[in-house]
Amino acid sequence: MKAMKSVFDTARQTQTDALAAQPLPAGKRKLIDAALRLTAGGRSFASLGLRELAREAGLNPNTFYRHFDTLDDLAREAVDSVSRRLRPMLRRERWLAAHDEPHSVPRRACVAFFLFAVDNREAFLSALAEYHGTSPALREAVRATLHAVSAEMADDVVQLQLMPTLARDVVDEVCTQVVLQLFHLSAEYLDANAARREALVAYAERFIVRLFAGSVLLAEHQEERAPVSRLA
Repeated sequence: MKAMKSVFDTARQTQTDALAAQPLPAGKRKLIDAALRLTAGGRSFASLGLRELAREAGLNPNTFYRHFDTLDDLAREAVDSVSRRLRPMLRRERWLAAHDEPHSVPRRACVAFFLFAVDNREAFLSALAEYHGTSPALREAVRATLHAVSAEMADDVVQLQLMPTLARDVVDEVCTQVVLQLFHLSAEYLDANAARREALVAYAERFIVRLFAGSVLLAEHQEERAPVSRLA
């Protein structure tokens, strides 16, 4: 009963966190949306002109400086606004899946991630471009978000006791690899047809299962060798 209560408490908390995120001022939201539309095709934020951005947003150019000091500030806010919605959603999905059927966690988490990417297509395309972009500030913003997602995934794996035999540092490493893989796979998922999307979900699920299964086997092998090493 206590474990079940913990599941629902955590799910409720993540939903509360998502709802508690304050909506952005209208002008700021319009500027961010305009920037994402303009960069979704592969352009960098640094290439945007202030007048071009204001025109796309339907605002006076001077409005920009009411909300941001630089384009980097706008880009970081865009990444943060997506992160504030993505992370609670993923945590809620993992906890609910673990309560329903622990073996379903990898698949449901993959589906949730990819569907979020579809719903936030322009933001994901911009983030994918900026991951290796020319702006250090934007690269760091995107990578910080991915790190936060992987850290929370590791927290959930530990708290839900999904991989109880693995050390925390191993869980951290696996989760980092999983999140990076999902992020890069989202580029193909966005433009894929239904059959290919299902194949990508299945591949991502196998990727997660194999990484964790391999990590368990490696840990067991290292433990078996440890007594021999000590005797030698």
